[in-house]
Amino acid sequence: RLKPANGEIEDICVMWNTVSGISEDKDVQIDYYMWEKADGSNSAMARVTAFPAAIAAVMVGKGLIPQVGIIPPEDAIVGPVYEEFMLELQKRDIKILEVISSIA
Repeated sequence: RLKPANGEIEDICVMWNTVSGISEDKDVQIDYYMWEKADGSNSAMARVTAFPAAIAAVMVGKGLIPQVGIIPPEDAIVGPVYEEFMLELQKRDIKILEVISSIA
């Protein structure tokens, strides 16, 4: 594992995604923000890539994601599965802020 030099900080992963569309007959925009750093045992990149993949694999094993083949996450992790997925991320101290706003 790579280690930071003296005076350097551990790695960080930053995300900002914006989605716009129609929800309940209204134009909306949803912004997702994430700022994660290493936790002492795992790099930030390891945390924000491996944990979501492991959570999704468990969901497939439990039959919560019934699709087979190559499926984009946005098509497989929806509705109640999305809510559970986000809760599982929170349990691992990965926080994603979701901001919903109306588009005029």
